[in-house]
Amino acid sequence: MEYPVVSVVIPTHNRKEKLLRLIKSILESDYLKEKLEIIVVDDASTDGTHEYMNKLFPQVKIIRNEEEKLLAESRNIGIRASKGKYILLIDDDNLVDKNAIRVLVEFMEAHPEVGVAGPIMYFLADPRRIWCAGVKRNYWTTLTKFLGFNTIDYSQFKKPYDSEDFPNAFMVRRDIFKKVGLFNSKLFPIHYDEADFCQRVKKLGYRVMVVPMARVWHDIPLPEQTRTSIFHLKNSLRAYYAIRNRILFHAKWSKNTVQRFISLLASLIIAVYYIVMILESNITNKYDVIRSVIKGIIDGLRMLKVITINRIVLGR
Repeated sequence: MEYPVVSVVIPTHNRKEKLLRLIKSILESDYLKEKLEIIVVDDASTDGTHEYMNKLFPQVKIIRNEEEKLLAESRNIGIRASKGKYILLIDDDNLVDKNAIRVLVEFMEAHPEVGVAGPIMYFLADPRRIWCAGVKRNYWTTLTKFLGFNTIDYSQFKKPYDSEDFPNAFMVRRDIFKKVGLFNSKLFPIHYDEADFCQRVKKLGYRVMVVPMARVWHDIPLPEQTRTSIFHLKNSLRAYYAIRNRILFHAKWSKNTVQRFISLLASLIIAVYYIVMILESNITNKYDVIRSVIKGIIDGLRMLKVITINRIVLGR
């Protein structure tokens, strides 16, 4: 087959060493170098990321946000600047397997019904242990399950299969963005932006699938090291959006009024659980994080009106 151009879009913020490691892994992949376009979106880093990357990788396109725009809009900026038939969106704290890009492209070329495809993601700290082999969501309890999480059991993941969405790393056809639009950076600037996007893709009739032969390693703490990191609770900004966007996502994508009501109650119960977990943790800024969770609840409830109007007036 004649391999198409792939644009690799990497949002980054103050993690230039991790970014360097990721770019090296991309350049070591077996995909044709002349068919790879690497775009780094520097989201107002203060650690010299822009200058550092320009010096080391002149072949990489670097776009700098002068003010922080967060993940979803940084992805959108990279997508707008890209030219590839396929766009691989990947966070800076990853490494890609040598054949991951080629495997994803070959799969999508052979399956035009697939709009989004992603790899199995492993813990970098324990490279044989699975972090995420696809996502399953419960629209009543709002609980999200990462398939295969914290196991080394690969037997259940042999052939490609459907997933709700992907965190962290996934490939999208350029045509999909023309049909469903970019990431909703206003409603979901970070957290649930991928989930919302993949729901729109599936609503259009495309499939979202895991390709087990493609592998990525994610530099994230192991489950036994810290629980607060798993639930994005060590950082006030992430804690705020984790609970606010849980409320908004399930209000938007619940199937009926009863499910919306129950999912809202579940979101509030989970918020209380988060607060208890933060209080029991040893993080130094726990009271700032708790205030962010409470603000996330208040803002999420306030913004439900916007979701309701969009559903009634715009049918979405």
